[in-house]
Amino acid sequence: MNSTPDISDKFPDLKFLNIQFKSFGAINFFYGQIVTAICPEDNSKIKKILNEPGNKKVLIVDGQASFKVALLGDLIADAAVKNNWSGVIINGCVRDVEVLKNIDLGILAIGAVPRKSEKLERGSLGEDIRIGDIRISDGNWVYADKNGVIISEKELELD
Repeated sequence: MNSTPDISDKFPDLKFLNIQFKSFGAINFFYGQIVTAICPEDNSKIKKILNEPGNKKVLIVDGQASFKVALLGDLIADAAVKNNWSGVIINGCVRDVEVLKNIDLGILAIGAVPRKSEKLERGSLGEDIRIGDIRISDGNWVYADKNGVIISEKELELD
């Protein structure tokens, strides 16, 4: 079972994020335990956490659906791969899309813009976030692909 439709069929009560994300990374299906981040047009916290050991986790970023700046680019995505992260999901934008598509990382975001973010240490890590009408807690699990993003309170037994 390696797609969110298969998971949704097997676990129909699971919640999914009702936002249309675009896939920007080389990995199409990814999953892992969630680390949450709130990043109001500032990717300082993203850079910090993705430069730490990821242990196959997935960073989910509440970027407040902003199209003003990119919260992830090729350098930070490369750091995520080197530090063993499974993926990054951003309710916000990325940049360097021509490079991201070749990076072995699951990357979902709502769009792309060329402008980098300021680094002013705004935001936080590990707090509950809300994307769409779904509350996401640090430590939940996520399963994601081009079809969508499924959130679970615990790890699922996938076949």
